Amino acid sequence: MILEIKNVGWFFVGIIILIVGIFIIIYDYPQIQFFEKLEEESYYLLDEEKKNIHQRLKIEYSIGVIILIAGIGLCGFSFIQKKKLK
Repeated sequence: MILEIKNVGWFFVGIIILIVGIFIIIYDYPQIQFFEKLEEESYYLLDEEKKNIHQRLKIEYSIGVIILIAGIGLCGFSFIQKKKLK
């Protein structure tokens, strides 16, 4: 069984979205781990701005995972969906 890309446009869009998701995950994960590895007392001593940054990083990371899954889905979709000609 040979896989054939039936819609090249969707495939390339999927690859671009996949790469964006990977970059978001790679960039945010070490920063989240920095906050996660702080001792509980040290975390409570942080000012509110840094705590908000930690929360925003978690949200960005979650969005990055969703974007990554969407990119994989589009790449897979490009193998089964044919172009419709008018």
